[in-house]
Amino acid sequence: MEQEVRKSIVRISFDWKPKPEDKRFMVIAGIILSIEDDGSAVIAANSKFFGMKKRFVVNFPNATGYEQEQELDVRKPIKSAGGFYIFAAKPSENGYIKAVRFETQSVQVGDPVHSFVFPREGYITPTGYCRGSVIDVCCRVLFHDCDMHEYAYLGSPLFNLSGDLVGITYLDQGHWQAWTVWELLDTFKKWKSTIVSKGIEEPAGAEPQVEE
Repeated sequence: MEQEVRKSIVRISFDWKPKPEDKRFMVIAGIILSIEDDGSAVIAANSKFFGMKKRFVVNFPNATGYEQEQELDVRKPIKSAGGFYIFAAKPSENGYIKAVRFETQSVQVGDPVHSFVFPREGYITPTGYCRGSVIDVCCRVLFHDCDMHEYAYLGSPLFNLSGDLVGITYLDQGHWQAWTVWELLDTFKKWKSTIVSKGIEEPAGAEPQVEE
């Protein structure tokens, strides 16, 4: 199951020059929302650092780890209401990535979950799967106790034991807070509406996989 989850997560990093101590190992997760007909992936990530840099680096997953990096331009708008930045990119190797599966049923206190995180160090692998459980649920926010490092609040995806996305961690205040998938799904719908309003044809494959 962990290997299947990894197919839906890209590695995102930024070139910090000079490298400040608090950012030099900064690697965040990008969630593959959908795959377009040409093989491009629509990806959502925490927007915090995209407003600070003009370019960023993406590594797509492959069978052994992550592909060679590709550099992309940061395009506006940078931040959505839920704090997500959405962009499209195409992997070098076709056929390995997959769109994340959304769990839209009610999440309950006590539900076991695991969080996908990249290590603090500047390595492409390994990745971490930190286990825990849901400790509270409030409207579109849930709280969990997965044992993660201090950078994990920057959009680490939260999965149930079936490999379905249940949340995206965005805050650490002594306990982890995560948006539920509804916040991300709403952002994705607004992104698609913006694409269409600009006269760009909406990709036929750009629909998220929602678990009923």
